[in-house]
Amino acid sequence: MQIILVFTILTGAVILFASGRVRMDLTSLMVLLSLYLTGLVTPEEAFSGFSNPAVLTVGAMFIIGAGVANTGLLHRVAEKLLAYAEGSEKRLIAILMLTVASLSAFINNIGATALLLPVVTTLSKKNGIPTSKLLIPLAFGSLLGGVCTLIGTPPNILMNILLQQHTGEQFAMFDFMPVGLIILVTGILYMVFIGRNRLPSYRAKNLAEAYQMKEYITEVEILADSPFAGQTITESRIESDFDLKVRAILRGKEKIPRPRRNRKLYEQDRLFLEGDPQGILKVSKKKGLEVVPERENPVFTDEGEETVIIEASLSPTCEAVGQTLREMRFAETHGLTVLAIWRHGASVVKKVDHVRLKFGDVLLLKGPEKRVIHLGKEHGFLVLGGVPPVSYNPRKAPLAFLILLCVILLATLNLMPITVAATFGALMLILTQCMTAKQAYESIDWSIIILIAGTLPLGLAMENSGTAHLIAETILAVVGPLGPWVALGAIFLLTSIMTEVMSHAAAAVLIAPIALNTALSLGADPKPFYLTVAIAASSCFMTPVSHQSNALVMGPGGYQFSDFIRVGAPLNLIIWVVATLSIPLVFPF
Repeated sequence: MQIILVFTILTGAVILFASGRVRMDLTSLMVLLSLYLTGLVTPEEAFSGFSNPAVLTVGAMFIIGAGVANTGLLHRVAEKLLAYAEGSEKRLIAILMLTVASLSAFINNIGATALLLPVVTTLSKKNGIPTSKLLIPLAFGSLLGGVCTLIGTPPNILMNILLQQHTGEQFAMFDFMPVGLIILVTGILYMVFIGRNRLPSYRAKNLAEAYQMKEYITEVEILADSPFAGQTITESRIESDFDLKVRAILRGKEKIPRPRRNRKLYEQDRLFLEGDPQGILKVSKKKGLEVVPERENPVFTDEGEETVIIEASLSPTCEAVGQTLREMRFAETHGLTVLAIWRHGASVVKKVDHVRLKFGDVLLLKGPEKRVIHLGKEHGFLVLGGVPPVSYNPRKAPLAFLILLCVILLATLNLMPITVAATFGALMLILTQCMTAKQAYESIDWSIIILIAGTLPLGLAMENSGTAHLIAETILAVVGPLGPWVALGAIFLLTSIMTEVMSHAAAAVLIAPIALNTALSLGADPKPFYLTVAIAASSCFMTPVSHQSNALVMGPGGYQFSDFIRVGAPLNLIIWVVATLSIPLVFPF
């Protein structure tokens, strides 16, 4: 009966994770409560995830990564490394992936990706290379780099803690590196010689299109006494003069989709215009036309300051995630107008102030430059080129680097458990004023913390109920006669499939007990199986929803869902084979 209940909850969790209809962290809390209400875990076990050392370590590493990044040290190092890559697309992709991998080995993957996003924008423009040729390599490089060290990514930390809890052994700081480097080099070679040719090439028409040819839809109103009132769409020359398309007209409560060119326009008509950012900027300045968000929420610009048009993406910790522009009073608060929203490779065709914002959305902004800079510095937005970079605190850079080095040495030399070393490092960054306590709390992606803490009891229930053993025996019934190498490959494949439809951390937690039982049934060392789960959980290249790094570059890159499948699927298969062959060479069965 317990196994049936666990299977039911597990199936429901996977469906909710894959559908995306419910936030992943909320899904994990639903799982936690379901386990308790069905009697599968005790109250103490249900909430044990929140005190798990892995959760505390992940939170501390978020703080350490942000603290070091705030000093500008990583930004300067990245700029110097990438300067050697100018002039050659192949060389730029290789050095870009190597650079972001080096960063993500010691700070979280999404932080490394976000840090380099504005730098890549500048390099793209300077070298005449479409940004769509660079952003997927940036995201993939961060994923590949994360598997090189113990602290590189949450699945590594999770597998280390679970290994310690079940066997008394643990991974050292650089135990992941031999296999990690093999996989990293394989990934870079693939992207340079094969993946590069499978990437889309979206070339920008102008500076305002910071990344590539993207079409935005925005809403403008025909004002009283407008010269356009009484004219047809053709006579108004809105489409021909501004390179825009009138996609729909809102007249009172009536919406007219795909209007004919001979349809007349009237005062108070609202036009849904589709086109490039430069055309939207020009039409917003035309007498008798006004962008609707600007009219409903007036933007007060500083006298004499030039208005800029710029794109900004929502980071995972952005305060705007989950809110609408109207709820935030965005224009009044920030002095900026949102002209349009770009999500998952398409314009959002509805009133922008009513759209509930999601991580990875790209907003097309219009307003004073200094307000855009403030938005990026204080509110978790990633400003995508065209304005000076966020200010850093370079005086603290040597101190922050020293603290990071201390954390690595303390863990490497086994002077402290990784959880204690990471907590020590996070605290020291605050006490030495490399960052404020407020910045430390804001740097933590609490959704990941809750996701891991809420999912860990499900892994415990799978183990205690015998569900994990049953699944392991089923796997071995199919591949067991072929030996431990094939069983290891099966665990990698199962984890990789799971991580494409849910958080990589959740996938690692759910597959870990299956991996352990598979190893025990084979009489093998659990270490290579736990390492396999960690690496497979980070091998999420096929979908933009499989990892936050992929989601972050989707909007700025103008990518379609199919772009990730076309580029990522072959890489997933290659990494599967390479990892399955190399892991047992480093950690024998």
